Amino acid sequence: MKLLKLTLENFRVFHGTQKLDLEVSEDKPAVLIFGMNGAGKTTLLNAFTWALYGTFSDDVERQERVINDYVWAQTPFGGLVSASVKLEFEHEGLNFTVHRAVTTTKNADEQSALPPKLTVTQSEHGASTTVQNGQDRIQKILPAGLRQFFFFNGERMERMFTGDRTDEVQQAIKTLMGLEEIERAIGTHLPAASRKLSRQVGSNGDGRLQALTAEQDRLEQQKIDVHKELLQLSENAAGYEREVEAANRALLANGKAAPLQRQRAKLKFRLDELVAKRIERQERKRDLLAKNSFLAFTGGIDSTVLDLAEGMRKRRELPAGIQRDYIDGLLEDGQCMCGRDLPEGSEARIALEERRYNAGLADVESRWMYLRGKTADLTLARADLLAKLRECVADIEDIEASIKQIDAEMSDIARELEGVDVMDVQRLEERRKEFDRKRLDALQQHREAQSQLTELDEQIEKVRRQFHSARVQDEESKRIQRQVLLVDEVLDAFQRILAVKTEEVRQQLDAKVKSVFGRICIRPFTPSLTTSFALELVNHSAGVAAARSTGENQILGLSFVGAVSELTKETYDRKQKATDAVLGGGGVYPVVMDAPFGNLDVAYQNDIAESLPKLTSQIITLLSKSQSRGMVLEHLGQAASRMYVLRSYTTNSDADEDSITIHGREFPYVSHGEFNHTVLEEVTA
Repeated sequence: MKLLKLTLENFRVFHGTQKLDLEVSEDKPAVLIFGMNGAGKTTLLNAFTWALYGTFSDDVERQERVINDYVWAQTPFGGLVSASVKLEFEHEGLNFTVHRAVTTTKNADEQSALPPKLTVTQSEHGASTTVQNGQDRIQKILPAGLRQFFFFNGERMERMFTGDRTDEVQQAIKTLMGLEEIERAIGTHLPAASRKLSRQVGSNGDGRLQALTAEQDRLEQQKIDVHKELLQLSENAAGYEREVEAANRALLANGKAAPLQRQRAKLKFRLDELVAKRIERQERKRDLLAKNSFLAFTGGIDSTVLDLAEGMRKRRELPAGIQRDYIDGLLEDGQCMCGRDLPEGSEARIALEERRYNAGLADVESRWMYLRGKTADLTLARADLLAKLRECVADIEDIEASIKQIDAEMSDIARELEGVDVMDVQRLEERRKEFDRKRLDALQQHREAQSQLTELDEQIEKVRRQFHSARVQDEESKRIQRQVLLVDEVLDAFQRILAVKTEEVRQQLDAKVKSVFGRICIRPFTPSLTTSFALELVNHSAGVAAARSTGENQILGLSFVGAVSELTKETYDRKQKATDAVLGGGGVYPVVMDAPFGNLDVAYQNDIAESLPKLTSQIITLLSKSQSRGMVLEHLGQAASRMYVLRSYTTNSDADEDSITIHGREFPYVSHGEFNHTVLEEVTA
């Protein structure tokens, strides 16, 4: 997928027709867009996703106001007013134009949410046709679940890798890498075939199979209901989280509440760090017990074994090994290895018998020393396990004490906010607490439903086994039983294939994340992609999870996006060369990124500016003036095919006009105007 042009028509802060040419060359894959805070960088980022999917990101406020405010205000009641976004792109040799627009008759002072109209056209060899079911075609090119990897706000990108979002990331990766076909077979096609065959038992078939089929149908329906409940609970929890964040922002904007809200935000950040640290310590404790808990039962056994062996050694009761066996053979044959006879009582026989008595003792002695050393190691390992467990328990107790302290401080802040003699603050705090309580309840219900889903899977598997093993009499039932068994065996094989392929993709991504992260981050940290596709950061000098700053979270997220881009391109290239590819997957995708340097210091900004153009074959980066100084602009400027400025017009005559310097030239950045709006202006040489 290669972006060609974006055209905005009275879209939010953008007045009139604004065009953004996005074509880049192979050696200069970047398009740079500069704009001040509030100029419309987030709106521009969302213009791409609104055109493709008809939705905005959660951080866009007043999402119903799609039509430019000035245009709306100037339109008389009863007049038609509209806004649109048109995105042109190329994909696998075809050109597409996606046009999404809203049109309405103005009948109120305020805008209300409007259903947009989508038109998708496809061009090939100069001929254009309208694509029926255009949204489905867009989904096949770039599924909505993958948008988070290629259209994102750099300051918030780390959220996609935390908490309950890891399931979404894992599913999106599977889709991207072409594993969705296997999942569909596992989740839909094969179970449906198995159920269809099972129902053929009929009223004249075996009664046992009929009962098992009915029981599996009941459990499957229950599973569908629980899955729907899970989706709803996830949606509810996300909605409650947005409400909490909105209340937090409103409190932060309130003069009376702002100091307390800032203090609470700091405590919340510290609380999240402590909770993550507690989880890491608990997992470490479980891991220690899982691998070494047997050592706890060896206390006293080692000393007992040593005492017994020492006594046997002194009494020469320890086995002497193969040398004695050899001498026993010589004595039994009555002939020495040199050919001399060994009659009873002869000097030679007596000498050999003495040799037999001492034979192998050196080997026994060495093995004895080995046993003593290993037993000592066992004692040391047990002491080390105990010390590490005590350390984990002490750390967990300290962390929990700190969590309790922070909880108490946050409760105090909540009471202070409730006591602020400003009605707006009280209402906001009550609203925040209400939605936070609902969020926690929804998450708890989600965990319970997830457990119920796991239990249902176990019950369905049990019924399947009973169906396979049931003894039936009539031939028709036996035939159906064999067919169901065959389908279920294929299902099991597909599940194993999916597990292997998913782990394969995870390992490839993990290696690439490490590579990209290592090129950017100078600290002794190593990223790790867990089996659940959660991103962790390990301080390899200490061997424990790193306490991540916001900036390091951002680098971690950017490394993941870069790794995904590299892996999908490699997969796509292999697929193009292969003549017998079974699965799809992969692709070449652009990256559109807002605020890539917002929370980073200068050193990291320079490193990322150098790395960004290498992430993919096309990258559109939105920057503020403060994020585009010095080496940052030098690195990005060298990789840029095109550059634009979001020129902000303001009606505030007291505001200073401003300009931005790009490659030694001044370009208007903030200007006075008759109404508030933004225009796109290309930076020319």
